[in-house]
Amino acid sequence: MSRSRIIAIAGAGLASTLTATALAGAGQPGADGVGDPFFPRAGNGGYEVDSYDIKLRYRSSGRIRVREVVEATVTTEGSALSRFNLDFRGPAVKSVKVNGAAADFERVGPELRITPASVLADGAGFKARIVFAGMPRQVTDPDGSKEGWTNTADGAVAVSEPIGTTSWLAVNDHPTDKAAYSVTLITPKRLVGISNGRLIKRTTGKRTRTRWQQPDPMASYLAVVAIGRFNLDRRRMDGIPYVGAADLGLRSETLTRLYKRTRRAHACMEEIAGPYPFASTGGIVDPSSLGFALEAQTRSYYPAPPSPGLVVHEISHQWYGNSVAVETWDQIWLNEGFATYMEWLCEERRGGRTTKKTFKHLYSTHPEAETGYWNPPPAAVPGPEKLFAISVYDRGAMALEVLRQTIGDEDFFEVLMRWATENEGGNVHTDDLLALIADVSGSVPPEFEDWLLDPGKPAKPGP
Repeated sequence: MSRSRIIAIAGAGLASTLTATALAGAGQPGADGVGDPFFPRAGNGGYEVDSYDIKLRYRSSGRIRVREVVEATVTTEGSALSRFNLDFRGPAVKSVKVNGAAADFERVGPELRITPASVLADGAGFKARIVFAGMPRQVTDPDGSKEGWTNTADGAVAVSEPIGTTSWLAVNDHPTDKAAYSVTLITPKRLVGISNGRLIKRTTGKRTRTRWQQPDPMASYLAVVAIGRFNLDRRRMDGIPYVGAADLGLRSETLTRLYKRTRRAHACMEEIAGPYPFASTGGIVDPSSLGFALEAQTRSYYPAPPSPGLVVHEISHQWYGNSVAVETWDQIWLNEGFATYMEWLCEERRGGRTTKKTFKHLYSTHPEAETGYWNPPPAAVPGPEKLFAISVYDRGAMALEVLRQTIGDEDFFEVLMRWATENEGGNVHTDDLLALIADVSGSVPPEFEDWLLDPGKPAKPGP
């Protein structure tokens, strides 16, 4: 994907100077959203985040106290930034400082609006320090499901696609603004805190303190926290640091199976999509009321011991979804359709059912009358209430099988590899995929576009 499109959507820019400058005039406020078609107020304008440094203290009562430092760069294209927002639905804010000086702030719906003591020059770096405390609550999505900070039997877990991170953290909450994360979790002695990236240090005294570092840029919805009583599995997987965590109440073989299934998923995906794109890996198995798994970056979350197929699905997202991220939320099939197809493909490569047979089975067992199965088309989702419709997953994967059958294996697997490697760390749109297909095979098969865009049950390709 071109850099120009990212700038147009997210107001992204690059700069590194750490300074706040009082300029002539009042400057201009940053936008309170990036205009995403599904979540217009998600993300913010006027700056780009470089890193988050989070210190979260969890108490047995369920209350948290958080001190976070957001390092960012102003991207106002020549004017000064007088005010900026962070997306936040969490507990009461106690204080805000920008570059060490107290800043005015107010809560406006899901926004934390911050006015620094001095306007910030375009291209300048700045640090915002936010302290808040209280009892975090779940977020209800447009489809009625719950996400974000969730209490468990012995602690809490936070998984947050698409907007739940704002229940426990103030962030620039859009996939186009990825940043590095450093997370320190302070818990009662008998508990341990798990998060993304590498486990840097773990100490236990009156309380347990764990520090995690995720240097690879990450979209905010992929941040994870799990606090509870865990067995940990620390080792290396083909030279990469691996941490698996499983609730103490689960069967002892859970950790061993998680490691083996994660390793097999890595091996399959590296054949298809190239080298693993991050510096660490692992997984968390922690029962909760959420009822869904999530591809948290480097440390996928599972609410129960996962099947081999589910592990493949979540691990494949590390390539297709986390590294190669959507440009806007209406493009979610690029995550879920790809991950579902990777389940089929890795099963095929293990000697199981072929992707063609899986396609035929689904096509024949779901008649046209099952409009809820076939609609909406995966690349034409009408609104956020349909973000995770079954058609986004299954029909999205079936579209990829149609592409494979129409352009042939050689071109198809070149597309999969180049999609992952050429867009590593970036944001993409379906138009970018169509352009790549045309570059590889000479044209885009009309059958493939029908499967992506046309309502109803599409025609099956071939004889």
